Amino acid sequence: MRKSFGKSLVLGLVAGAALSMAAMAADTQDATAASGNGVTFVNNGSRQLTFYTRFGSDASCQGLPKAQTVSIAPGQTVTVDSGGSKVCFCLQVPERRGCPSGWSEVKAGGTRRLG
Repeated sequence: MRKSFGKSLVLGLVAGAALSMAAMAADTQDATAASGNGVTFVNNGSRQLTFYTRFGSDASCQGLPKAQTVSIAPGQTVTVDSGGSKVCFCLQVPERRGCPSGWSEVKAGGTRRLG
């Protein structure tokens, strides 16, 4: 009886570990799918929009390493490929990494409508 209890205990531990690993893998896949690879901007206005973006890590908006200028025609959509990081944007020309009107943030995989 002692041997069968030991076997049952080991098999239970192995099964529990396998289920835990499967659950973690599913959580990772869901998080990856939810985070997306970028941020989509939609111009709902009637004029061309040009704005400035920063992205590339989880730092504050001023500390983000990558910058990109984005122009969107009325009724059009543009996606900034931020590699899964948030995107900060400024509707005015940034000054020394700061945005005169204040940076706005969009989470990875999100959409922001402007105009």
